[in-house]
Amino acid sequence: MPRIGSCGTPMVATGFSAFESLLVKSPHQRESAELLLLCWVFANKHVPLDEDRRYLERLAARAHHRRDLETLLAAARRQDLGDVQLAAEVLTKEQTGPIIAFLRQAVVLATSDGALSLRNHHILRFLADLSGVSPDALRALYREVTGRTLAAPEDLSHRSHWQPVEPEAEDTAEVEEGDTGSTQANAGEYRGSWRDRVRRLAENQWREHKQQQQWRRQQAQQAREREQQREAAAQAERERRAQAHAKRQAEAQAQQREQARRQAEAEALRREQAQRQREQAQRQREEAAQRQRQEQQQRQYQERQRRERQRQEQESQHQEQQRQWQREQSRQRQRAGFDAPSYPIRRALIELELDTSASPREIKLAYRRLAQRHHPDRFHGQSEWRINLASQRFQRIKNAYDLLMQHA
Repeated sequence: MPRIGSCGTPMVATGFSAFESLLVKSPHQRESAELLLLCWVFANKHVPLDEDRRYLERLAARAHHRRDLETLLAAARRQDLGDVQLAAEVLTKEQTGPIIAFLRQAVVLATSDGALSLRNHHILRFLADLSGVSPDALRALYREVTGRTLAAPEDLSHRSHWQPVEPEAEDTAEVEEGDTGSTQANAGEYRGSWRDRVRRLAENQWREHKQQQQWRRQQAQQAREREQQREAAAQAERERRAQAHAKRQAEAQAQQREQARRQAEAEALRREQAQRQREQAQRQREEAAQRQRQEQQQRQYQERQRRERQRQEQESQHQEQQRQWQREQSRQRQRAGFDAPSYPIRRALIELELDTSASPREIKLAYRRLAQRHHPDRFHGQSEWRINLASQRFQRIKNAYDLLMQHA
């Protein structure tokens, strides 16, 4: 893209300038543009001060351009209006509203030596217009920063601005531009008058030079005094802030201790409540377990009672059946005319579920079958009452088998 020169004509881009290369590589183009414009203000001061340089270094460090500050200062000293125009375009493109902070920095930098140069006067007005700040707002900002009124700038088109000469020098110029013929006619008189005027002009220039040097020394002295006052004020402010910070830290530590004490008390109370709740829950679990054991024991006792009643009923029924069977056998023997077996043998036969005509082989088979059915090991894991009942039945079966095998 062609660049526009100071006269409004396009410039052929034969290569990138230092500022253009820096702007292409910079991830923060707006900060780069602002820093170049501030360097432009610095380069147009009457007397650039060391504090101005330190101020620019701080701004460059804040904008991540500390290493590029020398490049920007060199570009600003060259007064390349193409770089200035490019920076202004970047600032205008990324601007979302009035940039009061940037304009304040420019005013501080331009008036740090106590005087505003004519160039910086126009530069500030240009930056205000670029930043979207009205002239009234610029004058208010200038008064706020410097405490003085921003007067109207001098007329740049006036001859006295570009050729400041003494009246004697102007007379000399008029004599030089006069008629050549009359000059030659009065050559001796004119030569003496011209020498006096040149001498007076040189003396005036020397006097102005000395006054300017004295004014610069005064400005530098005032700048040093202001710097010392600022440093003293900054030191006092740092001490005040340190004292306030120490006071706040002491208060914060006291609050932290009080809060820690309250938290410890609350924690102790919470632990005590938790301990009581655990103890209460433990008691409730123990009581519930005790009730459950009692209920289980009650159920087991009722179950044993029920089984015992059933067993007694079964035994009673069995005895009644035995008695009926015995009576029937007696009647049959009486009818048949021979004597029946003894009571123990009949009882043994009933226990093995056999009749009186059973052979020894049938007795062995019945014993094995009933012994396997009622052996106590088959009831392992059941209730104690059931195991005892099986043991008693198994013992009766074995005794009946032994008795029958003896009389077989």
